[in-house]
Amino acid sequence: MAIAAVFLALAPSAMAHDAVLEGKSNWLFAGWESLTAARPDAEQASIRLISDVGRLLAQRNVKVIVAIVPLKPRYYESLLPDGSTMSDIVRGRYDRELTELRAAGVNTPDLRDAFKTVVADKKEVFYRTDFHWTTFAAEATADLIAGVITSQGPLPGNAGSGTRLGEWMSDRHLGDLAANFLPPERKRAIGPETYVIRAATKPAAGLLDADPSPVAVVGNSFVQPYFGFPQRLSNKIDRPVALKWNPGDVGPWATLLQYLQSSDFSTASVRHLVWQFNEAQIQNGPDAVGEWASQGISTPAEWRAKVTDALRNR
Repeated sequence: MAIAAVFLALAPSAMAHDAVLEGKSNWLFAGWESLTAARPDAEQASIRLISDVGRLLAQRNVKVIVAIVPLKPRYYESLLPDGSTMSDIVRGRYDRELTELRAAGVNTPDLRDAFKTVVADKKEVFYRTDFHWTTFAAEATADLIAGVITSQGPLPGNAGSGTRLGEWMSDRHLGDLAANFLPPERKRAIGPETYVIRAATKPAAGLLDADPSPVAVVGNSFVQPYFGFPQRLSNKIDRPVALKWNPGDVGPWATLLQYLQSSDFSTASVRHLVWQFNEAQIQNGPDAVGEWASQGISTPAEWRAKVTDALRNR
């Protein structure tokens, strides 16, 4: 996979803000993710919409699992710039989202439990100069999600059809925050870092396997094959995994709709749909102008109607 594809998770509004916070020890943080402001009412509106879609999919025997990636500063707050700290409303947001999603009937595992295993092994959960999680965090999360899926009963399909994991390898380059937003002199000062990833064993585009997939993953560049989440999930459930991901500016709403409208989606084969969000994205519904690409903007009612139509046609 081209390294450039790693650098596509960024919101279109990022350039309008101070896109990067330069922290201590050359750690970088996304400037567009506010550490002080949150919108609980907007979060609740999104959660109602997620719950509605979960019920629609459940009627077609597809179980939704929502996977919310925690904010990077939760794990590196001590490395934020002097004077930067999370407010109480942001500090409590992840717990609030989990509680409200679960209360709405949405299966939402706590990904911080997966991250604990990475931290315990003294490995990083996010890259120093990148917006994204490490492969260690991605694989630990895949293990957690696999456990949620397999606890709900046997999967259809043939055992032995999961993805074979590649050997560990190193890939050294600038992280996306540095490469996309820093001037040349700061890029030189910050420097590249080493990405410990898996060597590819299958083509990393579209479906990870042409056989019917009982599990689908829909999300942004956190779940792209470069970081290893879908491969590890496929390996753990021992079945193929369907994958639909877009750059972050497309947004979770348009990406899910694209998948449900595609020929790749079949309720005859998909039994579990893993829908990935970043923590701060929950507050941005499908009508969040300035957060998502303009062609993907729609009112919540319009978006829900399109999802209903897509499911009716499958």
